[in-house]
Amino acid sequence: MAQNAQFGYLQARLQARHGERPSSDDWRLVEASADLSHFLDAVTRTTLKRWIGDLNHEMAPEAIERQLRATWREVVDETANWCPAEWQEAVEWLRWLPDLPAIEHLAAGGQLAPWMRHDPVLRDVAIDELPRRREALGEAPFAALVPDGSDPTRTRVHSVSLWIREWERRCPETPDDNLRAMLDNILSHIESMRETDAPDGRALRNLLATRLARWFRRGAGAPTVVFAHLLLDGLELERLRAGIMTRRLMPVRSEGRSWA
Repeated sequence: MAQNAQFGYLQARLQARHGERPSSDDWRLVEASADLSHFLDAVTRTTLKRWIGDLNHEMAPEAIERQLRATWREVVDETANWCPAEWQEAVEWLRWLPDLPAIEHLAAGGQLAPWMRHDPVLRDVAIDELPRRREALGEAPFAALVPDGSDPTRTRVHSVSLWIREWERRCPETPDDNLRAMLDNILSHIESMRETDAPDGRALRNLLATRLARWFRRGAGAPTVVFAHLLLDGLELERLRAGIMTRRLMPVRSEGRSWA
């Protein structure tokens, strides 16, 4: 089967998932909840329930975060399995995106946080002794995110650059103009989030989501459709995570909460 036919079939499958995305009314219903227990109950009445599994309001914050990251990896792996074989490695590489800050922190010789010792992704590299940690990082499935030969006590290389380099290596062909434009927009979005003076990032995220939805619609017969779909999933999970964690960690304020 030709690649464009394979991706065309895949788009039909992803289109069904795309049609199940929560509506604006769904989000209003969920985000009107004042506490985490009611928030999670509202989530279970929408298609967002696929992200939370058996998550509950009594779980420790680190356990909640751990479960959300695990669900993201499951979604990425499932989508990769639907792809043509030659593209599966490139798609699977998205599974590490939520872990980039922690991996970068450990690679730079940062102090261990207690939760890292219990995290299924990080526990094998959560080692106090830096030489042993460095060795473990070099053997990890995400070793490409660790700068080669650098001194972790002095050098800090941004893990996003390393992630992109490895993703490009895994692509079976040079990313086309659409994939490159999508990547450039993601990087611009990250910079805009860092530099904005807005009280939250909702407007910037909405703008990115609009662009990703456009690439998804126009990506028939090309790998663009897969990455646009998963990045939209990532924005959805990011917003859900913000709603969960603010209610788990922060008291209700008179001015309400924002999607930080």
